[in-house]
Amino acid sequence: MSEKITNSSAPPAAPAPPPRPPAASPPKKSRRGFLTLIAVVGGLLALAPWVPFGTYLSASVSGASVASKPQTIILDNNTSENRTAAGKTVNVNDLTTFPPNDHWVMTYPSSGDPNLDGQNPNTFVKFELIRLPAELGGGNKDASAFVAFSKVCVHLWCSPNYNPAPSHELYECPCHGSGYSVGVGGHAVGEALIGPAAVQPPPTNAIPLLTLQTDTSGNLQVVPPVWDVEHNGVIGYGRTLGNGAFGGGYTPQ
Repeated sequence: MSEKITNSSAPPAAPAPPPRPPAASPPKKSRRGFLTLIAVVGGLLALAPWVPFGTYLSASVSGASVASKPQTIILDNNTSENRTAAGKTVNVNDLTTFPPNDHWVMTYPSSGDPNLDGQNPNTFVKFELIRLPAELGGGNKDASAFVAFSKVCVHLWCSPNYNPAPSHELYECPCHGSGYSVGVGGHAVGEALIGPAAVQPPPTNAIPLLTLQTDTSGNLQVVPPVWDVEHNGVIGYGRTLGNGAFGGGYTPQ
């Protein structure tokens, strides 16, 4: 008779679970990630001129301030910019103080005090008044002898200045080289001809300007502007050329 053999000993204990892996440390920022970020930011900046920022500019930045009636132009009392014409009323008959192919700085709308205007650092209310070269009518004794451009470049908001040199006769930005026409060669007044502003899409390729007229005494005046891209433009953004108003001068269409 066979015997059934039994094992009275306890079953072996289950093996201990393996230790948990250490928590992953946050990835370190790599040089490649930094370069990717730079590339993305650069791409956004490259697209910036094509974004309609003019739609979103605040009233103060877009130059929405308008005098209720024509404003006689009295230059800022700032001798470093306006020299012997500082603080003077601009009269189209005065070819000595205001000769052809010269330029000055004015404020619009003016405070009414040329001293305060001369101390005002806000470039969004500053304009460059240019008496055109003689060959463009600068010797005329009427408003057609002048143009008045915004002092805010439509590229990156630096302050352009008129260069009267015969090889230039452009309203030139010192920061990145944009240059705006005063009508030389038949180009539209205010059109960007060179530099980054010239390759921006309309209406960001033209500088905003003022509409000018004279009173019965020949004093130059600013007609209350219309601050949109189809008329005087949007300060810091641009203005429509071609079929838009002011495409060929200062007479509204």
